[in-house]
Amino acid sequence: MSRRLGQATGRLCIVSAPPGLWGELKRRKVFRVAVVYAATAFAVLQAADIMLPRMGLPDWAMSLVVALAVLGFPIALVLAWALEVSPEGGIRRTESDAASAPAAAAPLLGKRTVLAAALLVVLGLGLGAGWFLKPGTPEPIAANESASDAAGAGAVESAAPQSLDKSIAVLPFVNMSADAENAFFADGISEELLNVLVRVEDIAVASRTSSFAYKGREIGAATIARELKVNHILEGSVRKSGNRVRITAQLIDAVNDRHLWSETYDRELTDIFAIQDEIANAIVAALRGTLGSGAAGRAVTVQADTDNLDAYQRYLKARELFINREQLDESVRLFEQVVALDPEFARGWEGLAAASAVIVDWVAVYPSIDRSEQMALAGQAAERALALDPTLSMPWAARSLLVSYALPIDFPAALDLLDRAIAADSKNASAHLWRGILWFNLGFLDRALADTDQCLALDPAYGNCLRWKALAVLFQGDIDAALALYQQGMANGFVPNRGNSFVEPLIRRGNRFAAILLMRERNWPLEVQQAAVATLGDGAVPPDFDALAQRYPELQSDIGWRLLLRDYDGAAAIVAAGTASFGNTLVEHWDPAYQGLRAAPAFQRILVLLGVPAYWREHGYPPQCRPVGANDFECSP
Repeated sequence: MSRRLGQATGRLCIVSAPPGLWGELKRRKVFRVAVVYAATAFAVLQAADIMLPRMGLPDWAMSLVVALAVLGFPIALVLAWALEVSPEGGIRRTESDAASAPAAAAPLLGKRTVLAAALLVVLGLGLGAGWFLKPGTPEPIAANESASDAAGAGAVESAAPQSLDKSIAVLPFVNMSADAENAFFADGISEELLNVLVRVEDIAVASRTSSFAYKGREIGAATIARELKVNHILEGSVRKSGNRVRITAQLIDAVNDRHLWSETYDRELTDIFAIQDEIANAIVAALRGTLGSGAAGRAVTVQADTDNLDAYQRYLKARELFINREQLDESVRLFEQVVALDPEFARGWEGLAAASAVIVDWVAVYPSIDRSEQMALAGQAAERALALDPTLSMPWAARSLLVSYALPIDFPAALDLLDRAIAADSKNASAHLWRGILWFNLGFLDRALADTDQCLALDPAYGNCLRWKALAVLFQGDIDAALALYQQGMANGFVPNRGNSFVEPLIRRGNRFAAILLMRERNWPLEVQQAAVATLGDGAVPPDFDALAQRYPELQSDIGWRLLLRDYDGAAAIVAAGTASFGNTLVEHWDPAYQGLRAAPAFQRILVLLGVPAYWREHGYPPQCRPVGANDFECSP
């Protein structure tokens, strides 16, 4: 600073030296403009990243927005240097500070202006390059990753078609009919086409569960293809009126954003299988044509399983209810109507066998069903289905379920039936899951994990497979990975099934709030919730279990809460009575959280009732158990 005495005013005046580049940038508010521009650009880019895919715009649209934001940054800073807003609201050229900058400094400021502009351009380009080169957002934990990987936060590949050249996802066709009930018909047409394409050897097809997860969602084909890891999308609509139907289908190359093929079919409903045949062959021809091989390939043939249109439409609705596990009692009733209308409809009998076998294990949801009657019906339906079509897979799996319901379980027979189901159709994800549950029962957790992994490889969106994989990981002691898998299922809306096994880990980790919410999802009474928190969190003495169960009849067949509260004898009594559901009866005893269970007499009683030691003596023991003498055994805590 230099000081001089003001002669006219008699006061001390302080005059600043030339401000330099930094001071000039501050005076011209360049830094303020940079901050405001960066914040605004960031908000715009985030909004574009979310909205552009939902608007169905191609991937280059996001790149264009980023490029415009990057190019605008140095322009905005140069304009901030050169211009300013006047007090009157107008825009004018920024004047140099004559009072503080002598004329001799003008050339220097001119050089600084050029230098500043160059630096700002370099800064803008650097920020843009940083945006382009930033790491991608990690994918959610894939359904088919290994147990060790599940605990991590890194991205992994989900189970999807490996060859993307000819890979396709069949989206549920839109119901354009006035009658909402025809949505079942539209979904059925989509699934029939999917099932046909699955049988074409050189075409990879996304699973039904994964594709149908996009039903009713306004998402562009490119986004869906990217998420399902396929290159092509088949979508369409169905308009049904009386005995006529109009089916519109279009095949989209999602990678290059172009239509490969589209067609509209106006037909009498009497030739619905012929329409499916036409659509399927047109799709296969179009997909093969994308490779430019010119090979015609083998034609697709759609088997007309029934010539009874009424039976077929009821079959489509019944199958949709069964797959979604909605209104299983209605599904059974509809399948019964299907086979009554056409006794030669093999897939109708197959559906009746599967639905009747599964509903037996849903006694808690359908308490009024006659389990013995349903089991007999399932057995008869399975026999009839195989007599009509020995190549079917699900009847073998349904028969295995029936074997599993009878105590002691004939494990060799149940496993053999599932092996036959998988041999008939290696893509039967349910058969892999059910075989995995049998391995759970027997204590072979590594085999159970392998089957659940295979189930998820076939159908990554199969929520129950993911849940059982979480159990396999949990029972092997990796709580972090198990909770990650469980939370992945919850994020997809799959919450209560097998949720009781995750109550204790949550309480032990101090997350009582989540544990209580989980018990509420399982419809456990408040008294049971309080007892669980007190027992596991505070070490309080459990209540009178029998009196508690008498107050809540809905708890009679649920051994989960008794094991959680350490009432091992009560759990064994439920197993002996044969009132527990299949899922709740057979695997709880391998949960390592139940302290002292494997050393308790009730543990041995449970396994003997299930027939587990008999299988071990003939086929070998799991790693955690070993024989003691000729007829006894012990298992590690």
